[in-house]
Amino acid sequence: MSALSAQPLTVTLPDHRRLGLTRYGNPAHPAVIFHHGYASSGLSVPPCPQLLTELGVQVLAPDRPGAGQSDVDEHLTLASFAADVLFAVEELGVPGRLGITGWSAGALYALALAAHDPTQVGPVHLLSSILPFGDPAAYEEFTVGWKAVRYLNEYLPALGKLAFAEISAQWQRDPDATIDHYLKLIFGPPEQVVGFEPANRALLRDAAVQGFAHDGQGVYFDSRAICQPLPFALASIQAPTTIWHGDADTIWPPASLHYLTERIPQAQMRMLPGEGHMLYLRHWEAILRQMRAEMS
Repeated sequence: MSALSAQPLTVTLPDHRRLGLTRYGNPAHPAVIFHHGYASSGLSVPPCPQLLTELGVQVLAPDRPGAGQSDVDEHLTLASFAADVLFAVEELGVPGRLGITGWSAGALYALALAAHDPTQVGPVHLLSSILPFGDPAAYEEFTVGWKAVRYLNEYLPALGKLAFAEISAQWQRDPDATIDHYLKLIFGPPEQVVGFEPANRALLRDAAVQGFAHDGQGVYFDSRAICQPLPFALASIQAPTTIWHGDADTIWPPASLHYLTERIPQAQMRMLPGEGHMLYLRHWEAILRQMRAEMS
């Protein structure tokens, strides 16, 4: 397999669980760590082999426990996954300091990795970030819908576990019908325009099929993890941090992002006019170019 192809990898962790990753680019190059969104997987990285070669960078996209080839971890936390990723980086012999990014819920895992070992961290880029569900100050910024999600996760977790198992079966039975259903059900017009582009639709579909592997257990334990209090202070993140958000985001209200910019010391906001929650699919080249420049 070419070093530039999307390459599936597995690393055996100290507790004997498998961590699955997808590598994009040349393993000899410095790495950007991409944390996928909720109910997704490492297959959600836009393919761009020529750009990666030009920039001299690889992208490593780990699957959180229960997604793709990663074993389920019933004790998943933001901090435990940061430790898993750093162990894998060492095992794979990744050179240099890391660029760290995360889309949507993956942004919380990106922040956890940045806090876990600042000596290995270069730039941090948060793409359409959510806010921490376990912080009362963040909760005040939630819409009614997100407050309901938080309530269900806290008080009716068994219901969520059953629901995710059924949704997992839907993805396995008919992934094409399922991606169309959820693009229409969950997202607004700005996201649907991007999501229904054929290449993006296929990427999101395949990533979600892997995200709902293992009967949806990974999505369930991911829900539990992101609803816990942050195991670090946002003020402890000293890396230069860019927050990319669309002013037409129908999933996470842009007005709430002051919560992050006021707490992360070197945070800078990049608000993109007319863009929704899937902005990274359209702006991936710009994101990578800025990250690579900051890694130099």
